[in-house]
Amino acid sequence: MFKRVVVGVDGSPASLNASRLAFRLGNFYDIPVVGVYVVDVRLLEESFLADLAGVLGFTYYEGISAKIKEFLEKQGDAVLTEFSALGREFGAKVSVVQTIGVPYKEIAGQADPEDLIVIGKVGRKPIRGILVGSNSEKVARHSRSPVLMVPQEERDVKNVLAAYDGSENAKLALRICRSFRELFGYSVKVIHVEEEEGSAKEISEEVREILGEDHEFIATTGFPEERIVQIVREEGIDMLFLGAYGKGRFKELFLGSVTSFLIHHLDIPMLLAKVPKD
Repeated sequence: MFKRVVVGVDGSPASLNASRLAFRLGNFYDIPVVGVYVVDVRLLEESFLADLAGVLGFTYYEGISAKIKEFLEKQGDAVLTEFSALGREFGAKVSVVQTIGVPYKEIAGQADPEDLIVIGKVGRKPIRGILVGSNSEKVARHSRSPVLMVPQEERDVKNVLAAYDGSENAKLALRICRSFRELFGYSVKVIHVEEEEGSAKEISEEVREILGEDHEFIATTGFPEERIVQIVREEGIDMLFLGAYGKGRFKELFLGSVTSFLIHHLDIPMLLAKVPKD
């Protein structure tokens, strides 16, 4: 199913939870698990550090970025050493990479289309409020491979939901859902939010071709993001599978993204599937 599992690690609780799940998947597929730690180049810019010194009240001096870089690299060594030790406990095939750059770009760039990226949903932010935005969501947007976003809370995966709209991304999400089921043994619900009346029958047949008979199909109407959140909360869903960012960027600008809405409103593992474009 996959060639490698690539894990973005930063030492946070969510990152640790993502690592444990990644090692389980690596063992299941018998593939390498690669831990990637990124020294954020934006923290090393002298202009940024000068402004930060003014905000936090520490003494700024020219060349301070070299000291900070050394500190962050040592921190990365410690995080990757812990990651490797945990991987050995799981009996996984482990390797590590430390690099410097913009974290979401580097993590996404380390993965090939045949890989799976696993990343904590809430990573460590060195200075809250200065580096804004979600690295995990940005990884999902820039990645050419599927991304599994894992929150801080660890949970048993017994009931999952797959959102299906007939797109190629959604079909890939269903195939991954089917594959993961061999590891977790969960029950599957599939939700389809109709845009055109009468489309449910055709969609349900597509789902059956991919998943077989062992699932519950839910056809409904309304706003997809709201109905998905409702089902997740009412049915006690432990993991969500969906095609990532199905709308074009122009539509997202005016209508918003279902994927982004779900990322910000749900605190469960989410598998975001994206078929790479040629």
